[in-house]
Amino acid sequence: MKRESFLKNFIGLSFLPLVGTAKGEEKEALRFKKEFLEAWKRSEIVTLEVYNQMPDTRLGFKYEKDAFTFQGQFVHCINFTSGQISGRFSVADPYEKPILWNKLSKAEMANEIKQFYAWIAKVVNECPTKKLFENDDFAGETIPKWRMFYALENHIIHHRGQAVCYLRLSGVTPEGYYGW
Repeated sequence: MKRESFLKNFIGLSFLPLVGTAKGEEKEALRFKKEFLEAWKRSEIVTLEVYNQMPDTRLGFKYEKDAFTFQGQFVHCINFTSGQISGRFSVADPYEKPILWNKLSKAEMANEIKQFYAWIAKVVNECPTKKLFENDDFAGETIPKWRMFYALENHIIHHRGQAVCYLRLSGVTPEGYYGW
């Protein structure tokens, strides 16, 4: 059921009946925040599980010279997502100042991932209803801004999947099926 709800939200169907009234938008904003934040918490858990499986000595692994490193997959997700959210929602980007990502230890990077997930959760919690229902251009179409969070989570899932392949290429058998 949660997967069905996610897919409806991702394509924008479940919010359509109530859009147009202030009370309806407020109700749907609360519903979106609850559903998204549940999925976002699970995303954090799975992301850290994938990240933490790579041995410290293999964080710089990449399968070819033009590819991201294993750790670079996660850095890219943080930088891309924070840039999109800060620009589209007019909030300060905590990653605007350069960080020497390749100098971070495995534990420090895991902490950055946790801080990133907490920042996005805070942005969602504090986002005014009106802002969530504003339209914005993304990937060649116009969508309500609340959908941006799902689109960016999908981007993270894509790179997390690549990171799983990096684990296998490094001789690490990824632990279990993560599920929804």
